[in-house]
Amino acid sequence: MLRLGLTGGIGAGKSTVASTLTELGAVVIDADRIAREVVEPGTEGLAAVVDAFGEDVLDADGALDRPALGRVVFADDAKRQQLNGILHPRIGARTAEMVADADDDAVVVHDVPLLVENGMGAAFALVVVVDAPVDVRVRRLVETRGMTAEDARARMAAQADDDARRAAADVWLENAGAAGALREQVERLWHERLVPFAENVRRGTVVPAPTDVVEPADDREVVGRRLAARLAVNGGERIRRVEHVGPGAVPGLPAPAVVDLLVEADRPGEELAAAFAAAGFPADGPGRHGSADPARPARVLVLDGRNRRQAKRARAIVEARDGVDPSRVVSAPADVRAEVALF
Repeated sequence: MLRLGLTGGIGAGKSTVASTLTELGAVVIDADRIAREVVEPGTEGLAAVVDAFGEDVLDADGALDRPALGRVVFADDAKRQQLNGILHPRIGARTAEMVADADDDAVVVHDVPLLVENGMGAAFALVVVVDAPVDVRVRRLVETRGMTAEDARARMAAQADDDARRAAADVWLENAGAAGALREQVERLWHERLVPFAENVRRGTVVPAPTDVVEPADDREVVGRRLAARLAVNGGERIRRVEHVGPGAVPGLPAPAVVDLLVEADRPGEELAAAFAAAGFPADGPGRHGSADPARPARVLVLDGRNRRQAKRARAIVEARDGVDPSRVVSAPADVRAEVALF
C-alpha cells in the first residue's frame, strides 16, 4: 500500500485532484468529510461535544451548529484543545478503519486541508500540493463559493504560505492554466510515479541510485530534511537521529542526484525495517534501505546506537560531513566526494 498526503490552499483545486485520483483508481480519504461524520446526529462524537460545550452548539434540528461551536472554541485555546481531544481520536479511528479496508496494493490518498499547518507531511510516503496564484484563487472563490474578495484573502492569510507548502511538497501541481491542464498533470503523476511507486512498495523494490555527478539542485537540502523526517516519524521512539549525509549533504558539492541518509536507532530489527518499507524505503541488504519512489532515489544506512562500534561509525560519518573545508568543495570536489561517501 502507498499512502500519500494531498493538500493545497483554499481555491487551489484540491478537490479536482482528489476526484481525478479517485477516477484513476486511488482510494481517497477525505479528512474534512470524516470530521463531519464523527459528529453527525446520533453519534457518540456529537454527544461528547454537547456534553462538553452545551446544547447551544446544536441547531434547531439537533445537528451540530458549526458557526456556534466556532464562536465558543476558537477564541479559547483550552476549549479548542478540549474539542480536538474529542474529535481527533475519533477521526483517527475512522481513518484507520478506511485504510484497513483498502486493498494491500492500493494507492491511498489522504485529503487533508491543514496537512502543512499541522506538520503531518512526514507521516506519508509522498506529499502532493496543488497551488494557484492568489488572484486566480480569489476569483474562483468569489465566482464558485459566493465569497467576497476580502473574505477569500482573509481565509488564505490564515493558511500556510507558499514557502511552507513547497518545503513539504514532494510533488507540486500548478493549477493556473486551462481547466484540463491540472487533470493532465494528475494523470501523468499517476501513471509515471504513483503506480510504479506503489508497485515497488508492494514488491520491496529499491530504485537504482544514479552515479552521474551533477550540479546540486536548489532544493537538495530541503529534500534531505524531508526524507529524514519521514524516516524519523515512521521509525518512532526507537530512532535516535536521522542525518542527511554523503556527498549530497555537502553545500555546493556536485554529486549524484541521490539522497543518502544515516539512521541511528536503538537495536534496529525487523520491526523497524517493516516500518521503513511501509514508508517507501524497502530493505536493500542488512542494515540498508533504499527508496521505492522512481522520482526520488535514496539510500539509507541503519546503525545500532547501542553498539559501541556502530555508534562510533555514525559519529564519524556526521563529523566527515560537518568537517568539510568549503574551499575544497571548489578545489578538490572529487576528493571531498570520496571522503564523505556513505556507500
